[in-house]
Amino acid sequence: MIRYRALFVGMLAVVGLTATCASAWNEGNHAGDWTKGATIKVFVDPIPAGAPAGTAGAVTEAIKEWNDAQAGFGGLTLMTAGAAKTNSEIHISWGTNFRGFAATLPTKGPDPGFTKTTVKIFVSVDKGLDARGITRVLKHELGHAEGLGHSAKSDLMKADAYSSNPGRPPSVADLNSAAPFTPPTLDDRLGKNFLWGTAEGRSQAVALSNVTLDGTNFIYDYNVHALSLPSLTDPVTEFTIDMLPDIDPGDFTITAIPVGWHADFFDGDVDPTPPGLDSEAPSPSLLSFLTDALSFGIRPGQTFSFEITSPFGPQDTRAFTGSPSFDSDVFVTSAPAAPVAESSTLFLFATGVAGLGALSWRRTAPR
Repeated sequence: MIRYRALFVGMLAVVGLTATCASAWNEGNHAGDWTKGATIKVFVDPIPAGAPAGTAGAVTEAIKEWNDAQAGFGGLTLMTAGAAKTNSEIHISWGTNFRGFAATLPTKGPDPGFTKTTVKIFVSVDKGLDARGITRVLKHELGHAEGLGHSAKSDLMKADAYSSNPGRPPSVADLNSAAPFTPPTLDDRLGKNFLWGTAEGRSQAVALSNVTLDGTNFIYDYNVHALSLPSLTDPVTEFTIDMLPDIDPGDFTITAIPVGWHADFFDGDVDPTPPGLDSEAPSPSLLSFLTDALSFGIRPGQTFSFEITSPFGPQDTRAFTGSPSFDSDVFVTSAPAAPVAESSTLFLFATGVAGLGALSWRRTAPR
């Protein structure tokens, strides 16, 4: 992961490179399975004799962290009390001989003996995990069950979460570590609020993009506007773009960034071969623009501009905004796409998109 920070700002900002960390969100397999503000019963199979001591407490801890993270905006509530096969919609099961440490099935579907369809979570008890390891994998899997996918920017929800070897799945030692647990991040909460929150939002954004061809380079201009309404009081403090496959930091240059903002690139590439936490799809790489402090955010009524330049032409992708009150708006926009055609075809494609006008972004889901 690489950070780009503005060294000075004029018509175009000059950017340098340093290192940092942050977080973000992606919709997962179960993003359409629940209703806003719902209470979901969680059925936990009897804990087997071979499970580590403290496994029941691990379930309680993992559920509590997600419930606490969403309470402020009226998101989902998970509940084991009173859970039965007649009313439960998440089913935690224990087993052996799994490929990885845990997995959440990608489809909410029929579950033998259950009245309702369930999202089923499998947790291994024969991989050497102790109660701390069980807690960690359950927190990650419950994030998926509630609708979050993998995110290259989330220490909790990235595909290599908890790993001491970036790009590789965590080891038993990583999962059983005595280090403090990773709580749901700010941007995990952005995703949960967008999907399931019921509280009135305090920030809302709209955006326009413009792509032009300047000689051999495409210029991508992004203009983010914070709406001004009496109920909207918080600034927009994040603007993130899902980068398309095979696009690396060397494939684009950040050429304009507002004062008090920095840009981070998060590589979504992970090794899919060793057994990991689950079977969800990997995250795309992410280019994230973030404020250095709240005072630099996009206040209601303001419009801020961001710009990148690349030799590669545009394709549609996803972008989203974030705020300190966990409000997030999602858009479809353009970003550089790695070439897959012969050079002559590529030239025709490039000339065809030269001078693209202002492209409207649209939110992909209602607030």
